Amino acid sequence: MNKNKKIFICCTEQSGENIVFNICKRLKKYNYQIDGVCGKSSEKYFTNKYYDISLFKSLGLIEILLTIPKFIKIINKLSNKILLNDYDLVICVDSPDFNYQLAKKIKYNNYQTKIIQIVAPTVWAWRSGRAKKFSKVFNEIFTLFNFERSFFEKEGLKSTFIGHPISIIDEIDYDSNQKKNLIAFLPGSRDNEINKLFPYLEYVYEYLVANNIKGYKIFIPTLPHLFDKLTNLTKKWKIKTIISVENENNEKFYKDVFISVTCSGTASLEISKRMIPQIVIYKLNFLTFYIFSFLVSIRFANILNILSNKMIIKEIVNRNLNKKNLLDAFEILLNDQNFRDQQILEIRKYLPEIQSKTDPYEICEKRITEIISTAI
Repeated sequence: MNKNKKIFICCTEQSGENIVFNICKRLKKYNYQIDGVCGKSSEKYFTNKYYDISLFKSLGLIEILLTIPKFIKIINKLSNKILLNDYDLVICVDSPDFNYQLAKKIKYNNYQTKIIQIVAPTVWAWRSGRAKKFSKVFNEIFTLFNFERSFFEKEGLKSTFIGHPISIIDEIDYDSNQKKNLIAFLPGSRDNEINKLFPYLEYVYEYLVANNIKGYKIFIPTLPHLFDKLTNLTKKWKIKTIISVENENNEKFYKDVFISVTCSGTASLEISKRMIPQIVIYKLNFLTFYIFSFLVSIRFANILNILSNKMIIKEIVNRNLNKKNLLDAFEILLNDQNFRDQQILEIRKYLPEIQSKTDPYEICEKRITEIISTAI
């Protein structure tokens, strides 16, 4: 009975792509036609794919500003497709600035179908006015964190808490006495993240070599389109380096990871859920960081640090990210068992605040099918 039901999905970031893949996998049994923007893993579920997420490589404010003309053209094309095909539901995933403009464009063209946003903008950190703006163009928002709901509900926007995708990751037992032989490097999921962060991972590699630290291999989980790049960057390394793109293999490797140097963001939460001690690194464009410093109202980048209002997970980011600060932090992570144990203890305390007891994708499936069944 659902053969004529059509969904448009817009996802322009890798973190969103993982959500789209898992939702589409669940929606497959309903025979919906799914069109829109996605990555390589989700495209098998799409009837019409209009753009790939690889076109959306911007990271900071300045990078985004430089690509505005390109994004305007894409928004115009996508809005025309939506209006022409009269979808039963429009689902926007992550990328709140891009998706807000797309939703606004179709809404102001008198589009009557429901539009939902999955992953809320961080209105609790900066630009709180976005909650009111979102309430004018979206019909519902799915939040990853329970505390986010109140920001949107007070503006009259229906909110559904789904929980963070890390909810479905199996927790790995943490035993401080267990011998593990992998050190993980997670350099990010975008080209420009790797370009900015990989030199710092090399500092860590050089530290391991210079100090003759034996017994460890390096493990770099990544995405297929970044495999060749990372293989080339590490080809002269003297420490055995495992670069893996297979999720099933990655889970096996994670069980042997002792510590991790992690790009800030979703990857850091995934490492936390796996009970792996870590330090977090990140670097924005200087001008982007300068502008953000006047706008952002929080002290930390990591959500667990934000929730606890203290630095559970050591962050070396932006202007503080330099060779000395990084290696000082890494040396403590590597050698101080009390530091590692305390981090995991605190992580266990705050993880429940961002997880749902039900599979987030099960919640999405249930709510999406409810909306679709009531579509005119």
